[in-house]
Parts: sequence; structure tokens; C-alpha cells
Amino acid sequence: MSDDKHECIRRRAYEIWEREGRAHGLHERHWNQATFEIENEDRSLGARPPAISGADVPAPAQTQSRAKKGKRAAGQSDVEAAEALAMRTGITGDQAQDLIDRLGDDPLALDEAARSLRASER
Repeated sequence: MSDDKHECIRRRAYEIWEREGRAHGLHERHWNQATFEIENEDRSLGARPPAISGADVPAPAQTQSRAKKGKRAAGQSDVEAAEALAMRTGITGDQAQDLIDRLGDDPLALDEAARSLRASER
């Protein structure tokens, strides 16, 4: 792992830790979540890990809605995406799946909608 990527993951894990109320003992989950998010962002931007880079590797597919494609463009199933969204934002898995069904694969829109939903339930 490059130093830049490691630093990005470290910063994201710290942000997750702060967002979740600075709870202790969850550092491994925060690190794994940060790694997951950064890698998905890299894939959605067309970045390829060095191990598979090269001219013979096809470019990532354009992001398509779930109804058109059946799976998320990053190769992640909807179930995995819903679980990650739920963990990241504190909503239920069903709520996360509903947001993915309605909003598609835009991570910023999904996070914003999930946080609004969570805030409205308080």
C-alpha cells in the first residue's frame, strides 16, 4: 500500500471515529470501513490497483442505476452497499437499501440522505 493511500485511510478512519462519537475499541472496524470507502472511491474514479493495471485491463463500466445493471458499478452487491451505508451512517439496512434503490450509486447523495433520515428520527 502506498504511503499516500495509507494516509488517506488513516484520516478517513479518524473521521469515522469522530463521527461515531469517539467510541474506543472499534479501531479495527473504523480502519476496515475507511479502507472499504477509499477503495470504492478509487474504483468509481477509474483508479486501478497497481496489481491489475495495464493496457489489457478494460476500463470500469460507467455507473448505472440498480434497475439497469443489477449490481453496483464498483463490483459491490447491493446488499454489501446497503450494509456499508447502514454502518457508516447509523440507519437500518432496510433504510439503506431503500435509499440505494431510490438514489443509485452516488455516495455523497446517499450519505447525505441517510444522515437526514437518521436526524429526522431523533
